[in-house]
Amino acid sequence: MSSMSDIIKNFLVIGGNTAGLAAANQIRRIRPDAAIVVFEAGKYISYGSCSLPYYISGAVDRIEKLFIYSKDYFEKEKNIKILLNHRITEVNAYKKEITASCVFDSSLDGNLTENKTEVFPYDRLVICSGASPVRFDHIPGSGSENVFYFRSVDDALALKEYLRKKDPQSASIIGGGNIGMLLADALGKIGLQINIIEAKQKIFAGYEDEITDILTDAITSQGPKLHTGLRLKQIKTSAADRLAYSAVVEDSSGNGKEMEIDSDIFIIAAGIKANNQFLNNSSLDMSKSGALKVSANMQTSHPGIFAAGDCCLVKNIVTGVYDFIPTAQNALKTGRIAGANAAGSGEYFPGSAGTKVDKLFGFEISKTGIDSETAYAFRFDFIKVSGTFYSHARTVPGAERLTISVIADKKTRQVLGAQIIGKEGAGKRIDVFAASITSGMKVDDLYFLDTSYSPYISTMPDPVNQICGSAVLLLNK
Repeated sequence: MSSMSDIIKNFLVIGGNTAGLAAANQIRRIRPDAAIVVFEAGKYISYGSCSLPYYISGAVDRIEKLFIYSKDYFEKEKNIKILLNHRITEVNAYKKEITASCVFDSSLDGNLTENKTEVFPYDRLVICSGASPVRFDHIPGSGSENVFYFRSVDDALALKEYLRKKDPQSASIIGGGNIGMLLADALGKIGLQINIIEAKQKIFAGYEDEITDILTDAITSQGPKLHTGLRLKQIKTSAADRLAYSAVVEDSSGNGKEMEIDSDIFIIAAGIKANNQFLNNSSLDMSKSGALKVSANMQTSHPGIFAAGDCCLVKNIVTGVYDFIPTAQNALKTGRIAGANAAGSGEYFPGSAGTKVDKLFGFEISKTGIDSETAYAFRFDFIKVSGTFYSHARTVPGAERLTISVIADKKTRQVLGAQIIGKEGAGKRIDVFAASITSGMKVDDLYFLDTSYSPYISTMPDPVNQICGSAVLLLNK
């Protein structure tokens, strides 16, 4: 009787960053004899995309520092073949083959490139194609030389080179979410005047008002100008050099009011979407937004094809529904599970609380679970408590204010979500709430949680205990 190793020998992985390489590594761990090939559309693999804004600000002085492992490492140490500049154009799940458009140098000096198409058969396929920026190609002027998107190493290199050559003095960033705000912070640190344009009524729309109000005050006090409730209508370009010079924005409510915001460069950071355009003609099930639907085993709707990372949905452990939660942690974990199961294991991904943290304009801002707007949408009967505490004992120099917002289910008393902002202590305290959501702890449990204390580290009791104590009092009324 044939074993799996006799029948399933050829593993292909689409995507050469966190999820894809984690999948390939797991396949190799389980199947030392397998043939594994990783396809990457670009020239780079294994880089920390979350650190790209720090390359723009100069905190990271060389792009090479962001590369974790090299192509040679995977090929020589792991026996995993890496094919760069191979963009997948089609997946045929019935023939069990993929089609790639390959770009390669055709001369010794590398000045000439040729394109060719190749077909690769597989026994098992893992799709880790990631996400790409939401494009504004429909906006006039968006194709100008000084209009940028920001997601990949190539994007970071292009922006950095333009900054070096042209020395722009101002920037308009379209989008007040994670990437947009990180870039606003980075560009502000190197001296540019910043405009932030956000279509919604506030930046970081997934956060509670008491959190975003503090961040908004911090941003505006440091120079950047916020323009909320405005959507991009047009980018005006000069007839002489075809460079963009002004963003025409209109009121998001549709009342017809317009204004212009002049800048030397423009960065469109209006969110990301699953990078699955090559699957449009496939038989794989996808959401309306284009993300792959997967099981808890990270298997797609077709046997033999798995998916992981930013290209697919994952289970939200608070709401119970599958959602688009693109985080580095989810990419790594789902990549490992997808690779392991492609190789024959039976692992599953329990889901995500969507835990996030950023360092912006001198503040740590973090969240886990759901916000009150989502809680209303899913008809939770919940309470919300907010408070401001100190990061450590006020008797010790350097204590900073820490604002926490927590929502809890009235019936189960379990934490549904938490958000924290402060100059220190917000990033790691959010992990306590993430653990509580994952394990189903009640606010009562967190109130009595045996947190550590030292005057330089915390208060007595810790802010986590204090805010949950407030929640207990409210629930007991």
